[in-house]
Amino acid sequence: MIRVSAGTAACLGLSSNRMDAYPTTAYLLSGKQCLMKCSFCPQRAGGNNVLNRLGRINWPEYSWDEVAKKLVHAEAEGIKRICLQSVRHTDGIETLVRIVDRLKSSSDLPLSVSAWIGDEREAAALIDAGVERISVSIDVINPETYKEIKGGSLQNRLDLLFSCAGKVPGKMSTHLICGLGESEVEALTLIDKLQQAGVAIALFAFVPLRGTAMEGKEAPPVDFYRRIQAGHYLFREKVVEMDSFKFEQGRLVSFGLPEKDLINSLSDGTAFQTSGCPHCNRPYYNERPGGVIYNYHRTLNKQESEKVLAELLGSLKAGY
Repeated sequence: MIRVSAGTAACLGLSSNRMDAYPTTAYLLSGKQCLMKCSFCPQRAGGNNVLNRLGRINWPEYSWDEVAKKLVHAEAEGIKRICLQSVRHTDGIETLVRIVDRLKSSSDLPLSVSAWIGDEREAAALIDAGVERISVSIDVINPETYKEIKGGSLQNRLDLLFSCAGKVPGKMSTHLICGLGESEVEALTLIDKLQQAGVAIALFAFVPLRGTAMEGKEAPPVDFYRRIQAGHYLFREKVVEMDSFKFEQGRLVSFGLPEKDLINSLSDGTAFQTSGCPHCNRPYYNERPGGVIYNYHRTLNKQESEKVLAELLGSLKAGY
């Protein structure tokens, strides 16, 4: 059996649910019980586990045969990539490799894997099996908060990620969750280092989920997240370097660009769309329909782009 995100199941015809937005990546989830104790996650070990949920999304379970038959025709349904996510478990890398083999036999679509890997050898085994990209999720940006929320050492995971990025260049990704106690200068400093190392970054805003240890914590202000999104995009597109940024007490006040140049760089709204692997749009993974949209899962229309850009510029006025 394999879990499939509700949106993916609807897109592939595994369910009859109707969605107002469909994924462009097929999201799958393997594993029954996670060993990690991440305070923000419904899959947390020792917590009030909700095994059919990850993020804000339901993940119903289907047989491998059902999923394999649908993946054969996934591209015709608008799917451009498969993303296999796995909880941390006691099985070795061999279990993941077997799943990868199974997926590769059903589809020629590029395959990403987001899983706990322990060393470069395990990353190499996944690449050899046909995985195009591997995500080592960092999630929490501040070292002390990382220890509290995830347990263990942030530096150890970063060392592994950077090491793998050197061994398999252009094939590593990570997840960063903004709004977990880090300052904007901390977030953007790490984003800059990761991108210089060739690591693709999937940005998330923290969203409190019912049943988790952090359900009472507030989501971050949207302007805080917009500044980090914009900085991430400007680094990625090589528009500006970190040295140009100006901060006051850890808060970004200027990107170091003339306002006209900043507007030209951000006016199409791409900076505020979902980031990560190519064709990853994650509809409503990070937000409720009708609520604050942190990551747009589609191209922004003119009105949306103008609104988001005006909010961003308004939050930066002190820096110009």
